[in-house]
Amino acid sequence: MQKEAIELAIVKLLSGRSYDHVTAKAHALFIGWVEAFAPVLETHEVLAVESEFSFPLLNPDTEAPSRTFAEGGKMDGLLAHKRSGARLILEHKTTSSGIEPESDYWLRLAMDTQVSKYILAAARLGDGTRSALYDVVRKPAQRPLAIALTDEGGAKIVLDQNGQRVRTKDGKKWRETGDTASGYVLQSREETPEEYHTRILAELESDAGKYFAQREIPRLDSDLLEYMQDSWAASQQILYFRRAKLWPRNPAACTEFGGCEFFSLCAGRASVDGITYRRKEHAHAELGIQTHDGLELLTNSRLRALHKCPRYHFLRYEEPTEPVAPDDEALRLGSAFHLAVETYLKTFIKN
Repeated sequence: MQKEAIELAIVKLLSGRSYDHVTAKAHALFIGWVEAFAPVLETHEVLAVESEFSFPLLNPDTEAPSRTFAEGGKMDGLLAHKRSGARLILEHKTTSSGIEPESDYWLRLAMDTQVSKYILAAARLGDGTRSALYDVVRKPAQRPLAIALTDEGGAKIVLDQNGQRVRTKDGKKWRETGDTASGYVLQSREETPEEYHTRILAELESDAGKYFAQREIPRLDSDLLEYMQDSWAASQQILYFRRAKLWPRNPAACTEFGGCEFFSLCAGRASVDGITYRRKEHAHAELGIQTHDGLELLTNSRLRALHKCPRYHFLRYEEPTEPVAPDDEALRLGSAFHLAVETYLKTFIKN
Protein backbone atom coordinates (compact mmCIF):
# COMPACT_ATOMS: atom_id res chain seq x y z
CA MET A 1 0.00 0.00 0.00
CA GLN A 2 2.71 2.48 1.01
CA LYS A 3 4.83 1.61 -2.03
CA GLU A 4 1.82 1.86 -4.36
CA ALA A 5 0.91 5.30 -3.00
CA ILE A 6 4.47 6.58 -3.46
CA GLU A 7 4.73 5.26 -7.01
CA LEU A 8 1.40 6.78 -8.05
CA ALA A 9 2.35 10.14 -6.56
CA ILE A 10 5.72 10.23 -8.31
CA VAL A 11 4.13 9.31 -11.65
CA LYS A 12 1.68 12.21 -11.18
CA LEU A 13 4.47 14.59 -10.17
CA LEU A 14 6.56 13.77 -13.24
CA SER A 15 3.70 13.47 -15.73
CA GLY A 16 3.98 16.07 -18.47
CA ARG A 17 7.06 17.68 -16.93
CA SER A 18 10.60 17.72 -18.17
CA TYR A 19 12.93 16.45 -15.46
CA ASP A 20 14.62 19.77 -14.79
CA HIS A 21 16.16 21.01 -11.54
CA VAL A 22 12.84 22.30 -10.13
CA THR A 23 11.13 18.96 -10.75
CA ALA A 24 14.14 17.13 -9.29
CA LYS A 25 13.92 19.19 -6.09
CA ALA A 26 10.16 18.60 -5.80
CA HIS A 27 10.79 14.88 -6.32
CA ALA A 28 13.39 14.77 -3.54
CA LEU A 29 11.20 16.89 -1.26
CA PHE A 30 8.28 14.50 -1.68
CA ILE A 31 10.40 11.40 -0.96
CA GLY A 32 11.72 13.03 2.23
CA TRP A 33 8.22 14.13 3.23
CA VAL A 34 6.77 10.60 2.95
CA GLU A 35 9.05 9.33 5.70
CA ALA A 36 8.51 12.40 7.88
CA PHE A 37 4.71 12.15 7.55
CA ALA A 38 4.55 8.37 8.10
CA PRO A 39 3.94 8.61 11.90
CA VAL A 40 0.83 10.73 11.24
CA LEU A 41 -0.59 8.17 8.81
CA GLU A 42 0.06 5.38 11.30
CA THR A 43 -2.24 7.00 13.87
CA HIS A 44 -4.77 8.80 11.66
CA GLU A 45 -7.24 7.99 8.91
CA VAL A 46 -7.40 10.28 5.85
CA LEU A 47 -11.04 11.36 5.44
CA ALA A 48 -10.74 13.99 2.71
CA VAL A 49 -8.13 15.61 0.48
CA GLU A 50 -8.44 18.91 -1.41
CA SER A 51 -12.16 19.23 -0.64
CA GLU A 52 -13.87 22.42 -1.84
CA PHE A 53 -16.46 24.30 0.19
CA SER A 54 -18.55 27.46 0.24
CA PHE A 55 -20.90 29.00 2.80
CA PRO A 56 -22.50 32.41 3.50
CA LEU A 57 -20.35 35.29 4.66
CA LEU A 58 -22.04 36.64 7.80
CA ASN A 59 -21.90 40.04 9.41
CA PRO A 60 -20.50 39.09 12.86
CA ASP A 61 -22.57 41.82 14.55
CA THR A 62 -25.99 41.11 12.99
CA GLU A 63 -25.45 37.59 11.56
CA ALA A 64 -27.00 38.85 8.32
CA PRO A 65 -25.49 37.29 5.19
CA SER A 66 -23.63 39.37 2.65
CA ARG A 67 -25.55 40.07 -0.56
CA THR A 68 -22.32 40.17 -2.58
CA PHE A 69 -19.83 37.68 -1.15
CA ALA A 70 -19.70 34.15 0.24
CA GLU A 71 -16.86 32.32 1.94
CA GLY A 72 -15.13 29.74 -0.24
CA GLY A 73 -11.99 27.70 -0.57
CA LYS A 74 -10.33 24.31 -0.63
CA MET A 75 -9.14 22.32 2.37
CA ASP A 76 -5.82 20.44 2.09
CA GLY A 77 -7.16 17.55 4.11
CA LEU A 78 -9.20 16.18 6.99
CA LEU A 79 -7.89 13.52 9.37
CA ALA A 80 -9.46 11.39 12.09
CA HIS A 81 -7.49 9.83 14.92
CA LYS A 82 -7.86 6.06 14.65
CA ARG A 83 -8.39 5.53 18.39
CA SER A 84 -10.25 8.58 19.64
CA GLY A 85 -12.00 9.59 16.41
CA ALA A 86 -10.95 13.21 17.01
CA ARG A 87 -10.79 15.14 13.76
CA LEU A 88 -8.12 17.54 12.55
CA ILE A 89 -7.93 19.95 9.67
CA LEU A 90 -4.75 19.12 7.73
CA GLU A 91 -2.89 22.11 6.34
CA HIS A 92 0.29 21.76 4.26
CA LYS A 93 2.78 24.63 4.23
CA THR A 94 6.03 25.11 2.34
CA THR A 95 8.38 27.84 3.50
CA SER A 96 11.91 29.16 3.23
CA SER A 97 11.88 30.11 6.92
CA GLY A 98 13.36 28.07 9.74
CA ILE A 99 10.87 25.67 11.35
CA GLU A 100 12.80 24.70 14.48
CA PRO A 101 10.58 24.46 17.62
CA GLU A 102 11.71 27.89 18.84
CA SER A 103 11.19 29.58 15.46
CA ASP A 104 8.87 32.60 15.18
CA TYR A 105 7.31 30.80 12.22
CA TRP A 106 5.07 28.85 14.62
CA LEU A 107 3.96 32.04 16.38
CA ARG A 108 2.89 33.42 13.02
CA LEU A 109 0.95 30.25 12.24
CA ALA A 110 -0.90 30.65 15.53
CA MET A 111 -2.35 33.85 14.03
CA ASP A 112 -3.06 32.26 10.64
CA THR A 113 -6.70 32.94 9.73
CA GLN A 114 -6.81 30.37 6.94
CA VAL A 115 -7.65 27.44 9.20
CA SER A 116 -10.33 29.45 11.00
CA LYS A 117 -12.22 29.57 7.70
CA TYR A 118 -11.82 25.79 7.34
CA ILE A 119 -13.13 25.16 10.85
CA LEU A 120 -16.17 27.35 10.18
CA ALA A 121 -16.77 25.42 6.95
CA ALA A 122 -16.53 22.11 8.83
CA ALA A 123 -18.93 23.39 11.50
CA ARG A 124 -21.59 24.09 8.87
CA LEU A 125 -21.34 20.41 7.90
CA GLY A 126 -21.86 19.35 11.51
CA ASP A 127 -18.20 18.55 12.12
CA GLY A 128 -16.86 19.57 15.52
CA THR A 129 -13.27 20.03 14.36
CA ARG A 130 -11.50 22.74 16.39
CA SER A 131 -7.81 22.11 15.67
CA ALA A 132 -5.45 22.06 12.72
CA LEU A 133 -2.42 19.89 12.13
CA TYR A 134 0.12 22.04 10.32
CA ASP A 135 2.38 19.91 8.16
CA VAL A 136 5.29 22.22 7.36
CA VAL A 137 8.08 21.64 4.85
CA ARG A 138 11.12 23.86 4.62
CA LYS A 139 12.44 24.19 1.06
CA PRO A 140 16.16 23.41 0.72
CA ALA A 141 18.19 26.47 -0.28
CA GLN A 142 20.85 24.53 -2.20
CA ARG A 143 21.14 25.49 -5.87
CA PRO A 144 22.49 23.36 -8.73
CA LEU A 145 26.29 23.23 -8.63
CA ALA A 146 28.90 23.88 -11.30
CA ILE A 147 30.91 20.66 -11.55
CA ALA A 148 34.50 20.87 -12.75
CA LEU A 149 35.36 18.95 -15.90
CA THR A 150 38.29 16.54 -15.59
CA ASP A 151 40.52 14.65 -17.98
CA GLU A 152 40.99 10.90 -18.10
CA GLY A 153 43.52 11.17 -15.27
CA GLY A 154 41.08 13.03 -12.99
CA ALA A 155 42.81 16.44 -13.25
CA LYS A 156 40.59 19.52 -13.58
CA ILE A 157 40.75 21.34 -16.90
CA VAL A 158 41.74 25.02 -17.05
CA LEU A 159 41.90 26.90 -20.37
CA ASP A 160 43.44 30.26 -21.26
CA GLN A 161 41.91 32.98 -23.43
CA ASN A 162 42.97 31.12 -26.56
CA GLY A 163 41.31 27.90 -25.48
CA GLN A 164 44.63 26.23 -24.68
CA ARG A 165 45.07 24.12 -21.58
CA VAL A 166 47.22 25.76 -18.90
CA ARG A 167 50.09 24.19 -16.96
CA THR A 168 51.45 25.19 -13.55
CA LYS A 169 54.40 27.63 -13.44
CA ASP A 170 56.95 24.83 -13.27
CA GLY A 171 55.31 23.17 -16.26
CA LYS A 172 55.19 19.80 -14.54
CA LYS A 173 51.43 19.52 -13.99
CA TRP A 174 48.20 20.81 -15.40
CA ARG A 175 46.82 23.86 -13.62
CA GLU A 176 43.55 23.07 -11.77
CA THR A 177 42.36 26.49 -10.59
CA GLY A 178 41.01 29.45 -12.53
CA ASP A 179 42.47 32.98 -12.47
CA THR A 180 40.25 35.79 -13.75
CA ALA A 181 43.10 38.32 -13.97
CA SER A 182 45.15 35.98 -16.16
CA GLY A 183 42.16 34.84 -18.19
CA TYR A 184 42.39 31.27 -16.94
CA VAL A 185 38.95 29.61 -16.78
CA LEU A 186 38.15 26.39 -14.97
CA GLN A 187 35.97 24.33 -17.29
CA SER A 188 32.74 23.10 -15.74
CA ARG A 189 29.27 21.81 -16.43
CA GLU A 190 26.01 22.26 -14.58
CA GLU A 191 24.97 19.52 -12.18
CA THR A 192 22.38 17.31 -13.88
CA PRO A 193 18.84 17.14 -12.46
CA GLU A 194 19.49 13.52 -11.46
CA GLU A 195 22.66 14.47 -9.57
CA TYR A 196 20.85 17.41 -7.99
CA HIS A 197 18.00 15.14 -6.86
CA THR A 198 20.45 12.75 -5.18
CA ARG A 199 22.26 15.59 -3.39
CA ILE A 200 19.05 17.29 -2.18
CA LEU A 201 17.62 13.98 -0.95
CA ALA A 202 20.83 13.27 0.98
CA GLU A 203 20.61 16.74 2.58
CA LEU A 204 16.98 16.17 3.61
CA GLU A 205 17.76 12.75 5.09
CA SER A 206 20.79 14.06 6.98
CA ASP A 207 18.68 16.46 9.07
CA ALA A 208 14.97 15.70 8.64
CA GLY A 209 14.03 17.84 11.66
CA LYS A 210 15.35 20.91 9.87
CA TYR A 211 13.07 20.39 6.87
CA PHE A 212 9.92 18.61 8.10
CA ALA A 213 7.70 19.29 11.10
CA GLN A 214 4.09 18.83 12.23
CA ARG A 215 2.36 20.72 14.99
CA GLU A 216 -1.25 20.82 16.15
CA ILE A 217 -2.64 24.30 16.80
CA PRO A 218 -6.18 24.73 18.22
CA ARG A 219 -8.66 27.48 17.37
CA LEU A 220 -10.67 29.13 20.14
CA ASP A 221 -14.08 30.78 19.77
CA SER A 222 -12.31 34.13 20.03
CA ASP A 223 -10.09 33.17 17.06
CA LEU A 224 -13.11 32.26 14.94
CA LEU A 225 -14.92 35.49 15.83
CA GLU A 226 -11.82 37.53 15.00
CA TYR A 227 -11.60 35.79 11.63
CA MET A 228 -15.28 36.56 10.91
CA GLN A 229 -14.70 40.22 11.77
CA ASP A 230 -11.61 40.41 9.55
CA SER A 231 -13.33 38.67 6.65
CA TRP A 232 -16.40 40.93 6.85
CA ALA A 233 -14.19 44.04 7.07
CA ALA A 234 -12.27 42.89 3.97
CA SER A 235 -15.53 42.47 2.05
CA GLN A 236 -16.55 46.02 2.94
CA GLN A 237 -13.14 47.30 1.89
CA ILE A 238 -13.51 45.64 -1.52
CA LEU A 239 -16.95 47.20 -1.96
CA TYR A 240 -15.55 50.63 -1.03
CA PHE A 241 -12.71 50.40 -3.57
CA ARG A 242 -15.15 49.09 -6.17
CA ARG A 243 -17.65 51.93 -5.68
CA ALA A 244 -14.88 54.55 -5.64
CA LYS A 245 -13.22 52.95 -8.71
CA LEU A 246 -10.00 53.32 -6.76
CA TRP A 247 -7.44 50.53 -6.35
CA PRO A 248 -4.33 52.14 -4.80
CA ARG A 249 -0.90 50.58 -5.28
CA ASN A 250 1.36 49.50 -2.44
CA PRO A 251 4.92 50.02 -3.79
CA ALA A 252 6.38 48.38 -0.67
CA ALA A 253 4.97 45.05 -1.88
CA CYS A 254 6.40 45.28 -5.42
CA THR A 255 9.71 43.60 -4.66
CA GLU A 256 9.21 41.77 -1.35
CA PHE A 257 9.08 37.96 -1.16
CA GLY A 258 10.53 37.48 -4.63
CA GLY A 259 8.58 40.26 -6.31
CA CYS A 260 5.10 40.70 -7.79
CA GLU A 261 4.05 39.13 -11.09
CA PHE A 262 2.26 42.38 -12.00
CA PHE A 263 5.24 44.68 -11.36
CA SER A 264 5.87 45.40 -15.06
CA LEU A 265 2.18 46.06 -15.63
CA CYS A 266 1.83 48.50 -12.73
CA ALA A 267 5.12 50.21 -13.62
CA GLY A 268 3.84 50.90 -17.15
CA ARG A 269 6.43 48.70 -18.86
CA ALA A 270 3.87 46.20 -20.16
CA SER A 271 0.16 45.97 -20.99
CA VAL A 272 -2.60 43.38 -21.16
CA ASP A 273 -1.98 42.67 -24.83
CA GLY A 274 -1.99 38.87 -24.94
CA ILE A 275 1.79 38.88 -25.35
CA THR A 276 3.00 39.74 -21.85
CA TYR A 277 -0.28 39.63 -19.89
CA ARG A 278 -3.75 38.29 -20.69
CA ARG A 279 -7.19 38.15 -19.11
CA LYS A 280 -8.24 34.97 -17.27
CA GLU A 281 -11.59 33.28 -17.70
CA HIS A 282 -12.01 32.58 -13.97
CA ALA A 283 -10.76 34.46 -10.92
CA HIS A 284 -10.44 31.28 -8.85
CA ALA A 285 -8.59 28.99 -11.23
CA GLU A 286 -7.71 26.64 -8.36
CA LEU A 287 -11.39 25.90 -7.63
CA GLY A 288 -14.03 23.97 -9.50
CA ILE A 289 -16.71 26.20 -7.97
CA GLN A 290 -16.66 29.89 -8.88
CA THR A 291 -19.73 31.19 -6.99
CA HIS A 292 -22.02 30.31 -4.08
CA ASP A 293 -25.70 30.87 -4.96
CA GLY A 294 -24.52 33.45 -7.47
CA LEU A 295 -22.34 35.31 -4.95
CA GLU A 296 -18.64 36.03 -5.38
CA LEU A 297 -16.25 33.86 -3.38
CA LEU A 298 -14.03 35.36 -0.72
CA THR A 299 -11.13 32.88 -0.52
CA ASN A 300 -7.99 32.95 1.59
CA SER A 301 -5.97 33.76 -1.52
CA ARG A 302 -8.24 36.70 -2.23
CA LEU A 303 -7.93 38.01 1.33
CA ARG A 304 -4.13 37.76 1.15
CA ALA A 305 -4.14 39.59 -2.19
CA LEU A 306 -6.17 42.46 -0.72
CA HIS A 307 -3.88 42.72 2.33
CA LYS A 308 -0.82 42.69 0.09
CA CYS A 309 -1.93 45.46 -2.27
CA PRO A 310 -5.39 46.69 -3.43
CA ARG A 311 -4.13 47.01 -7.03
CA TYR A 312 -2.81 43.44 -6.87
CA HIS A 313 -6.26 42.32 -5.71
CA PHE A 314 -7.85 44.20 -8.60
CA LEU A 315 -5.66 42.43 -11.16
CA ARG A 316 -6.17 39.02 -9.57
CA TYR A 317 -9.91 39.14 -8.86
CA GLU A 318 -11.71 42.21 -10.24
CA GLU A 319 -10.32 41.98 -13.77
CA PRO A 320 -8.57 38.57 -13.57
CA THR A 321 -5.19 38.86 -15.25
CA GLU A 322 -2.15 36.61 -15.50
CA PRO A 323 1.33 36.65 -17.07
CA VAL A 324 1.36 34.85 -20.42
CA ALA A 325 4.50 32.87 -19.64
CA PRO A 326 5.02 32.77 -15.86
CA ASP A 327 8.29 31.20 -14.73
CA ASP A 328 8.14 31.41 -10.96
CA GLU A 329 10.43 28.71 -9.60
CA ALA A 330 8.91 28.80 -6.12
CA LEU A 331 5.40 28.44 -7.57
CA ARG A 332 6.43 25.54 -9.81
CA LEU A 333 8.18 23.78 -6.95
CA GLY A 334 5.24 24.22 -4.59
CA SER A 335 2.69 23.11 -7.19
CA ALA A 336 4.62 19.95 -8.12
CA PHE A 337 5.22 19.00 -4.49
CA HIS A 338 1.59 19.59 -3.46
CA LEU A 339 0.34 17.56 -6.42
CA ALA A 340 2.44 14.60 -5.30
CA VAL A 341 1.22 14.93 -1.70
CA GLU A 342 -2.41 15.17 -2.85
CA THR A 343 -2.07 12.05 -5.02
CA TYR A 344 -0.36 10.15 -2.22
CA LEU A 345 -3.04 10.93 0.38
CA LYS A 346 -5.92 10.24 -2.02
CA THR A 347 -4.52 6.74 -2.50
CA PHE A 348 -5.04 6.09 1.22
CA ILE A 349 -8.70 7.18 0.94
CA LYS A 350 -9.32 4.78 -1.95
CA ASN A 351 -7.81 1.91 0.01
